[in-house]
Amino acid sequence: MKNKINVLFLTVQLETIGGSERLIYDLASSLDRNQFNPSVAWLNGDNILQEFVDLKIPLFHIPKIKRRDFSTFNKIKEIIIANNIHVVNAHHFMPMFYSYYGCKVANHIKLLYTEHSQWEIGRISGKWKLIGKYLLNRLDGVIGVSNAVSDEMQAKFNIAPKRLFSIPNGVNINSFMEIKSRNLTKSSMGFSDSDKIIGIVANLKNNKNHIFLLEAFHEVLNEIDNVKLLIIGEGDENDPDNSENELRSYVQENGMDRAVYFLGYRSDIPEILSILDIFCLTSVKEGLPISLIEAMATGIPVIGSDVEGIRDVIIPNVNGFLVRLGDVLGLKDAFLTLLKDDILCHEFGRKSQALTIKSYSIKQCVNQYQALFKPVA
Repeated sequence: MKNKINVLFLTVQLETIGGSERLIYDLASSLDRNQFNPSVAWLNGDNILQEFVDLKIPLFHIPKIKRRDFSTFNKIKEIIIANNIHVVNAHHFMPMFYSYYGCKVANHIKLLYTEHSQWEIGRISGKWKLIGKYLLNRLDGVIGVSNAVSDEMQAKFNIAPKRLFSIPNGVNINSFMEIKSRNLTKSSMGFSDSDKIIGIVANLKNNKNHIFLLEAFHEVLNEIDNVKLLIIGEGDENDPDNSENELRSYVQENGMDRAVYFLGYRSDIPEILSILDIFCLTSVKEGLPISLIEAMATGIPVIGSDVEGIRDVIIPNVNGFLVRLGDVLGLKDAFLTLLKDDILCHEFGRKSQALTIKSYSIKQCVNQYQALFKPVA
């Protein structure tokens, strides 16, 4: 036991699940337990997703009460010491900033920083850009979830190449393929087997741009009757970026209640994906979207907005379509093309799965992180 490497994953929140939370969950659940002891800590929000509780690993809530809460530095330091942490993997800039003192000043342990999107880096300016440049060039590793994210960090902070890595997000491909092989019927989940079903998995936030999807789906309904839209994800009433009320109002005002289903947070994502005909992600900006990769692993044709992150995984006319932001008719036409062509859907879905197996397996992702977690200095 004493020879194992104790790894602490630190992030902003664990109340809702997005790309970074999913990656942390996959890493914590997939690390080789003969070599590593994972634990997870978060800063904002009192609640935690049940999936993390079910992992039965140490979990630490480090309440960050004020905008600049200097007590957070000390709390992280105390957790590191009390639990003999060897490596901290901080996800997002703010957790990295608060981890630095406990890892590199009060102790001498490894600190790795994972960034999930170009836009988060792009909005850092002024003194925080200078602070970032100083800190990131003293970390043990800076990880972008795509080449584009790593390039953005290099341009912003001039990071030494030996410290900078790109590790694409991965998913447990086998679990999605296994559930797909069960051939779950649409009727088993409350729909008609003749229904065509489109789905999106994303928290209800303005950045995810569900309204663009709803506008295009409204046009689709004018031409096809037996089509449904499943919106999987939830809004946070305390989040100023919450879009749930706007989306529900749009659906009601446009008489789309019969065809649009708000499913909220779901733990059975693989089962839901297995009955979809099309997966769509219409975000304004993304890092490397795990929900999209999960859909591809299931063997689903995909449609997405032509923005950073999404264009990294959708190859137009190979496994799906990219649509310019705001092009409602273009998105409608992409839907109709696939809804009316089962052969094309099958071919795009097959290519989606092949691309995921080649580039986005969780095994590849975990192996690269494990290599960075050791050796411990």
